[in-house]
Amino acid sequence: MTIDLRHPLPGTRPLVVGAGRSGLAAAKLLVRHGLDVVVCDARPVEQAGEAAATLAAAGVKAQWGRDDAALLDGRDVLIWSPGIAIGHPLARAAAAAGLPVLSELELGYLAAHAPLVCVTGTNGKSTTTDLIGHLIRAAGREVEVCGNIGRAICEVAEQVSPSGLLVVEVSSFQLESVHRIEPFIAVWLNLTPDHLDRHGDLDAYGAMKQRLFERQTENDWSVWNADDPEVTRRRAGHGEPLEFSSVHAVDAGACIEDATLTLAWRGGRERLMPAAALRLPGAHNRQNALAALAATLPLEIAPPVLRHALATYAGLEHRLEPVAEIDGVRFVNDSKATNLGSLEVALQSFVEPVVLIAGGRHKDQDFAPARELVRRGVRALVLIGEGADRMAAAWPDVPVQRAPSLADAVRIAYRSAQPHGTVLLSPGCASFDMFRDYEDRGRQFKAEVLRLKEEEALA
Repeated sequence: MTIDLRHPLPGTRPLVVGAGRSGLAAAKLLVRHGLDVVVCDARPVEQAGEAAATLAAAGVKAQWGRDDAALLDGRDVLIWSPGIAIGHPLARAAAAAGLPVLSELELGYLAAHAPLVCVTGTNGKSTTTDLIGHLIRAAGREVEVCGNIGRAICEVAEQVSPSGLLVVEVSSFQLESVHRIEPFIAVWLNLTPDHLDRHGDLDAYGAMKQRLFERQTENDWSVWNADDPEVTRRRAGHGEPLEFSSVHAVDAGACIEDATLTLAWRGGRERLMPAAALRLPGAHNRQNALAALAATLPLEIAPPVLRHALATYAGLEHRLEPVAEIDGVRFVNDSKATNLGSLEVALQSFVEPVVLIAGGRHKDQDFAPARELVRRGVRALVLIGEGADRMAAAWPDVPVQRAPSLADAVRIAYRSAQPHGTVLLSPGCASFDMFRDYEDRGRQFKAEVLRLKEEEALA
């Protein structure tokens, strides 16, 4: 049996490793094509919840509580979920047996009818990916936003026609096991230390990002942050280059000139709109907007469409998202800040010092480089989760309180921010020590803030 994909799959008896969002989407795509699919997951079936029910409903065979090499018997290709490191013994056993290991991202690419616009980087990926989709949608083009944001690529890959576009947020985890992916447009936003507990060091982490560009040809486009030396020195591939910069002019791409968002394209320059007219706050969002504009240049969207779309784009849930104001205290949800760089960006977005709720799984990050920014930008610190001790040691200049739960953290921070101040949840850490994911953390934070608001109204 041969699977009917745009590009051939190197096997017909796949083992899907991991039954998270990506694994489930991959399994359902493969089953739709009539393949003999097996899914394995190290969790016991009692902990699988909806995943077990989803696979059973789709008629997919599942092996729960297993990730051993015996699962390779009778399989000829592995589809790898990004939450599992590629150094896992099962992946090593597959390599030793000569079995190909493909990421769910690559399976989505093989199945997709539409070209891919891929966005990678350490920070800003979700906002930039969503904004690119917003610009394309405003131009009347068919588009789906997917990948590390929202829906897995395998969930939507076959739904978009060849005249549409798939805009994909791509993480370094997804790039560990790609071999053939060739994005029509690939964007690299920035590179700062993150996920070093998995990749080891910055060079290895950067090498994962470079893989997104390796298969591009002169018919594709690569978009680079000209302001980030770690990105510029790793430029690779054969895609036609575009740049973005908030500090100097570029020959082809998007930049800020005289406080104006400016497009440089095919030898001309278009002064698009004042940078201050962006609805999204902060210097980091100006960079995100420039990246999105550079990425959409090959699509030749009319400037009036771009102006209106940029001026109306409100941003994403969990990224500097206003939640509520209680008796003069503002609450802001930045749960998407899962590393130090994102936390620093958030702090730089406020004029007055904030009460910061931070902490979680620290991922072997060094928090000391943010000491001066925290000293200037944080009036009080409320720490949660496994990273609390590491953060407290790195930031000794700010009053610190510990909270055993997020509910306690919200109430402690509220008292610390009175009578007028801002409480910012920007954890700077992964969520998995206390929450299902950053979205779960952000929604619990918002629920606790609204509960506190009701309590204060009744007091």
